[in-house]
Amino acid sequence: MIILDLEWNRGYDKKPLNEILQIGAVRTEKLGGPIVDTFNACLRPTVHKKFDLGAKKLPELEVFKTSRQRFPGAAEAFRAWCGDDKVFAGWGGGDVEALNENCKYWGLPPFEAEEFFDFQRAFAHALGADQQIALWRAAEYCGVPDVFDYHNALNDAMYTAVLGRWLTRSDLAWRPEPAPPKHRRAALKLSRLSFPRQARQKLGPVGTPEEVLDARSTRTPACPLCGHRQGIARWHFIAPKEGRTAQQYYGVFTCPEHGRFLCRLTLTRREDGLWQGRRSVPEITPELTLEYAAALDGGVHVCKGKGRLRRKSARLEQEAGES
Repeated sequence: MIILDLEWNRGYDKKPLNEILQIGAVRTEKLGGPIVDTFNACLRPTVHKKFDLGAKKLPELEVFKTSRQRFPGAAEAFRAWCGDDKVFAGWGGGDVEALNENCKYWGLPPFEAEEFFDFQRAFAHALGADQQIALWRAAEYCGVPDVFDYHNALNDAMYTAVLGRWLTRSDLAWRPEPAPPKHRRAALKLSRLSFPRQARQKLGPVGTPEEVLDARSTRTPACPLCGHRQGIARWHFIAPKEGRTAQQYYGVFTCPEHGRFLCRLTLTRREDGLWQGRRSVPEITPELTLEYAAALDGGVHVCKGKGRLRRKSARLEQEAGES
């Protein structure tokens, strides 16, 4: 069994790739058995020019920056190391997919996994928990000594392998009951009027992400056609990876004359620890519509502004939807 863990960087550009920075893996001959071999590759980033908030916190970040190893060579070395073993496991279920996304980007053949075991899901089932459990918390619960840094791919793979001692094959085979079908979301009715490209507005810096999201200057964008400012009552965002802060937020505001428009807010943390945002009213594209739909199924931040603004925004949205 190959127990895999990855560290990656999403960046801030428009390239839709979780660029892998580290491949860490261990091999065990059976579930919960001793580690018989390890693999570790720290990779120099070449796709994204900047690091996202989660990547900046990785303990090996400086190692990645100075590494001479690139993904194509590391992927082939990892493929050779895996050999004929096509049974993979990990803490969570997205690492093989991320690995193959990077292979596709570089024109490499994908990794074929005959089986993949999600130890995080199995561990939650073993404990009877109704939510996923962080790796460090599971190790702490089982009394595993805290001797290596977390968020290092090889270290996390080793912790995951050790936690296999507390799992059974029935835990690995367990699958949750299928969720009931969601009600089909009503189509987003946005203004079809064309408008000139809008400049991005800088907001902040301030002390916390919430201060950016709740600021009156943030939640009162201007209609791109008439310039009248309207209110945003809530921001939707795609739930980020554990321990990270969402970067993209989406809101809708309504102009009584020209209809509803989508607003996008990019949140970043500066080197001095302060937070700032960049807000735009972008042209609607199929890709942007999909991003917003995914955000609607993610998290929501209700603005803590004046109640009057929220009520006005909700009323205008309702009137636009009925028209």
